[in-house]
Amino acid sequence: MLHTLCRRSQTSVLICHRLHHSAIIHNLNVETESSFHSINPATGQSVGNVSNCSKDETLSAIQSAKDCFKVYKSSLHSSRAKLLIDWADLIMKNNKELAKIVTMEMGKPLAESLGEVNYATSFLYHFAAQIRSGLTGEVLTPGMAHWRPVNIKQPVGPVVTITPWNFPVAMVTRKAGAAIAAGCSVINAPSEDTPLVSLYMAKLAVEAGFPPGLFNVIPSTIENKRIIGKVLCEHIDVAALSFTGSTPVGKLLSKQCSDTVKRVHLELGGNAPLIVFESADINRAVDGTMLAKFRNAGQACNAANRILVHKSVYAEFVEKLAKKVAKLKMGNGLDKGISVGPLVNSKAHTKVTSLVESTLALNTTNVELITENQDVNDGEHPFYSPAILSCRENNELPIFHEEIFGPVASLFSFDTETEAVEMANNTRYGLQAYIFTQELSQAWRVSENLECGMVAVNEGAISSANNPFGGWKESGIGREAGHLGIDEFTEDKLICFGL
Repeated sequence: MLHTLCRRSQTSVLICHRLHHSAIIHNLNVETESSFHSINPATGQSVGNVSNCSKDETLSAIQSAKDCFKVYKSSLHSSRAKLLIDWADLIMKNNKELAKIVTMEMGKPLAESLGEVNYATSFLYHFAAQIRSGLTGEVLTPGMAHWRPVNIKQPVGPVVTITPWNFPVAMVTRKAGAAIAAGCSVINAPSEDTPLVSLYMAKLAVEAGFPPGLFNVIPSTIENKRIIGKVLCEHIDVAALSFTGSTPVGKLLSKQCSDTVKRVHLELGGNAPLIVFESADINRAVDGTMLAKFRNAGQACNAANRILVHKSVYAEFVEKLAKKVAKLKMGNGLDKGISVGPLVNSKAHTKVTSLVESTLALNTTNVELITENQDVNDGEHPFYSPAILSCRENNELPIFHEEIFGPVASLFSFDTETEAVEMANNTRYGLQAYIFTQELSQAWRVSENLECGMVAVNEGAISSANNPFGGWKESGIGREAGHLGIDEFTEDKLICFGL
């Protein structure tokens, strides 16, 4: 069932106070036969009841995006830029409410949520600035005297963006912003844990003047997401798929896209090493580790997962890191002074608990769980107390090879630079790495030898709208943001004139 989604000058009416939230297709509210609840992990209470889309709604969204693309692909670059800027301005105008929704849906502290909203708008401003000058083509050298060849870039077509729960605002703008700048229409399938974020952003997009079909949002449960995903991947009218999530799901989606040979962009799991060399400024390395590991309760694909510390500074590093971890305050992200919120759901809590317990159960010597933080999980909500797992030379433990996705810092020791690089590369993942050293030649040498898409040198975070984001190996295909982000949603076309 469809009904009009009215444009309002005050979109900031609290969306989380409404009882039901419809899908948004062709700028219309769309009701479905069933619905589901978005749950606040800190309280276990419903944030809102949401439409549960399935095949019919998905096909409607595809048709809407297709119809929109026929016209929008020829739009002026300046008009695309204005849409993105107007959308970004409205997001910033409503940033506090949007941040509150993020915290209520997935748990991160309110200050982090507000930071994410501001970070998200930076992508829209960035892509708007890029597209103002148009898509850059090339005048080529003729292969024959009477030829005049040029290469132009054109939008690929309707795009599907499947976005995760851990950065539910930024991942929408990083994908949809680039696609819309390129001249594509978008269908967003948000995580079942954070559907209200995408729906709220769609309402702001309508208010910003987006034409019908340019940005559609089809929320669903995880069960229906399997149906939706298959339809989106196999449909011939979908030109490209951009997915952020786990590596196993990314592989499945890639296989489902293969029969239609559609453009696939994947930003998948990570097992990021953070290397602290003997020459490192230990205080800076500790501060960088706190940011790279405990931001968003460790729930980030590029979070530091294996912290490799030179034997000569291992004890000092552990001592200083433990003091910092002990000061972290865990609780409901809406409360003041909270630095670590709950994990997103009980499944995530079970995974982290199982990984730590299975590692400790091996009774390996020199493995110790260190935590001075006295906050305790209440047994009902998925809080996990920030901790340090000191593993020293035991680098074949389960926690070395699996992505933790929680507030647990696993530390390992090494003796030589060669050993550190080999340990860091001993994984099928290759998203990001962090290194701390005061030796310039070592920083450059190690950065080149690490098998990953991004390296942070003496920094705990390097993601920005200007920097391309993406990984090697099983961490993904393609790049987001930077000067490469829009290219993911364009096709090259050779036009050769014969004189």
